[in-house]
Amino acid sequence: MYLQERFKAQQAPLILRELLSCPESTPSNDSDPVYRLVFNSNSPALSYKVGDSLGVLPRNSREVSEDILYFLGYSSVSLVNSKKDQKKIPVQEFLRSYVDLNKIPEKLNSFFPNKDPSITLYDAIQEYRPCIPIELFVESLFPLLPRFYSIASSPNVYPNRIELLVKHVSYPGKYQKRFGVCSSFLCHQLQIQDSAPIFVQPTRHFTLSKATQGKPLVMIGAGTGIAPYKAFLEERLFNKDQGSNLLFFGERKENVNFYYREFWSSAEEKGQLKLFLAFSREGDQKIYVQDLLRREKDSVRKAYEEGASFFVCGRKVLGTEVKHALEDILGKDALTSLREQHRYVIDVY
Repeated sequence: MYLQERFKAQQAPLILRELLSCPESTPSNDSDPVYRLVFNSNSPALSYKVGDSLGVLPRNSREVSEDILYFLGYSSVSLVNSKKDQKKIPVQEFLRSYVDLNKIPEKLNSFFPNKDPSITLYDAIQEYRPCIPIELFVESLFPLLPRFYSIASSPNVYPNRIELLVKHVSYPGKYQKRFGVCSSFLCHQLQIQDSAPIFVQPTRHFTLSKATQGKPLVMIGAGTGIAPYKAFLEERLFNKDQGSNLLFFGERKENVNFYYREFWSSAEEKGQLKLFLAFSREGDQKIYVQDLLRREKDSVRKAYEEGASFFVCGRKVLGTEVKHALEDILGKDALTSLREQHRYVIDVY
C-alpha cells in the first residue's frame, strides 16, 4: 500500500492487550476504557528511544464500510482505481484501508444540502442516502492517515517490544455512538497475533538526554499522557540515574483511571519516585494537575533550582494550564529560559 511505503511501516504482531481502566467505568466520553497494548518489534526499522511515538496505519471497521456500501447502493465486489497504488481493488477493501470515512470532502458537499457542519461523512450518507457516482465518490475521499501514540516502554528494559497506552475513544453520532478509527482498530478489531502496519516517529526534544542525567525530572501529565513517563522512569532506573523523579498526574477517579498503579506505587515505596496525584471526580472539591503544581510549589522550585527538566504530556488545555501554573511558580522569564534550553518540553494533542 502507498501509505505503508511512504511511512516505511512494518508489519508487527500484537502480543498483548490488557484493560487498565476499571471495568466498572461507565461508557461515557470521558470514561472510555483504556488498554495497554504490546507489539513485537523485531525489525531494526522499529528501533526507538524513550519519548518517541508510534505511528499506526488503521483500518476502518467492516461494519462501517458495509453500511456505506449499502446506503450508497454499491456492490462490494466492484473494482475501483487506487491512484496511489496504480491498481484496481475491491471497493470494500478501498473503503476499509485507504480512505477517511469521517471527513466530508468539498467535492461532495452538494450531495448533502443544509447539513450539520459537525456531521461525519458516515452519518451524512446514512441521513441523505445520496446517489453519488462511485468514481466521483472514491476519487473525492481524503486518505486514511496514521495516528500517533506515545511509546510507554523503554527499549533497554523491553527489547523487541513496543508498548502503548490507548483509550478506546467514543463520541455521540447522529444515530448511534461512534468510535475513534484507530483506537477502535487497536482496542477492538485487531486480534492477538494479528499484525498491524506501524512505524516509529522520532522526537527531537521530548526525550532523556545528557541535560537530564543526574538532574531532577519533573513529569506532568493527565490521562493517557502518562504513557511516556513510564518509559522515562524505566530508562532512568535501568541506567541507575541518581536524579530525582517527580510525577504529577491527573485523571477522573483513582480506582478507575490510575494507569500502571503498581509500577508507580512500587517506585514510590522504593524511594525512586515522588508521586503527586489529582483525581478530579473525587472529594467535594475538584483538583487538577495545575492545582497540584501550585500546591506543591516548594517541590517544584526545589527541582528547578537543582537543574530539573520539565515535561508536559496530554491534551492542549493541559499544556495551557500547566504553563500558567509554572509561570506563577517560577516566573515567565524562568520558563522562557527553560524552553530555550529544551528543559521545558511539551507534547500535547
